[in-house]
Amino acid sequence: MRRRMAQHPKGVTFREAKQLLEAYGWTVDRIRGSHHIFVRGPQTQPVSHRRPTILAVYVRQILKLTEGEDDDGE
Repeated sequence: MRRRMAQHPKGVTFREAKQLLEAYGWTVDRIRGSHHIFVRGPQTQPVSHRRPTILAVYVRQILKLTEGEDDDGE
């Protein structure tokens, strides 16, 4: 999943991003408007859910947060 997201960052849905974050131990802490705030330990990562696909900037941030870890979902 990470490979496809990296190749097509503008075509990633919120559902796909949420599944990837949850696979790496992130959970939804709170929702403020269209922003879902994911947390894992002291780290936080907001992801906006206004469109069918999320912005590429969020995809790049998610990929950076999950790189170098064991990937069961790839």
